[in-house]
Amino acid sequence: MEKGICEKCKGKGFLVFSKGNFTTAKICKKCYVACDKCGGDGIIYSKSERGYTYADKCECTMFERRIMLFNMAMIPAQFSSATLEDFQITHHTQEEARTNSQKFVDSYPFKKRGLMFMGPVGIGKTHLAVGIIKKLTLEKGYRCKFVDFFHILSSIKEGYSERKSEKKIIEPFVKVPVLVIDELGKGRNNEWEANILDQIISRRYVNTNELTTIITTNYTTRSESTLSCTRTKMNINRLVSTKEKTYEEEILRETLQDRVGDRIFSRLAEMCNMIEMGGKDFRMWKHKEDEV
Repeated sequence: MEKGICEKCKGKGFLVFSKGNFTTAKICKKCYVACDKCGGDGIIYSKSERGYTYADKCECTMFERRIMLFNMAMIPAQFSSATLEDFQITHHTQEEARTNSQKFVDSYPFKKRGLMFMGPVGIGKTHLAVGIIKKLTLEKGYRCKFVDFFHILSSIKEGYSERKSEKKIIEPFVKVPVLVIDELGKGRNNEWEANILDQIISRRYVNTNELTTIITTNYTTRSESTLSCTRTKMNINRLVSTKEKTYEEEILRETLQDRVGDRIFSRLAEMCNMIEMGGKDFRMWKHKEDEV
């Protein structure tokens, strides 16, 4: 990299932007120059005292590898600019959550216990999870994967038509060193969905020394904080506000444990540090600012 700060990449050497449904990164051509050690080949040759020639990877290949790892993480396009540094704080629990996120990054891979961000919509749970895997891929060079639980289910359903087994389809989610599962607990919560989740969590649970799981969920461990209507005219589950008194006789207070079951919840509690968050809904806050 040339010295000085590039106005395009701000001296980072790469650019991050949205491409289709995902966030991608590429090397900044303006400030990237061929390595003077390997001439851009990525290989350094050296000779031993006995005259044998050895080939080693040049340090510059690590930079390109980290760009590749970032692109493989499949971060949603709407979070292309999300970082731990720009996380907005409106509540003390959000500040604690960001501090714990940075501590996790600093201690990884020596401490592999994951994180579970819990709380209402729009308070930055996914933002923090994305900020973590951005740092782990681009700054530390570790393999990560972001996935909405619905995406796993959709992949499996598509795989059925291609005659792929569930085990083969979920394998990438089981083996990746750092997996982010976004919006855990959302869905129909039927037996099939529970079985898929159990397969992923159980297989990662038995390899907690090697695998780390990060969770975001709108559900918490406290029944008074998450309410779901279970007896609507259409007989479907949906979240309702605690202020909606018209649903007072119809609501059932559900916790994350209620949604995922005792077995999965117990394992998640052992795999992750649980962080409950509060604060303003950033999306509603931004919408109101745009209207002014």
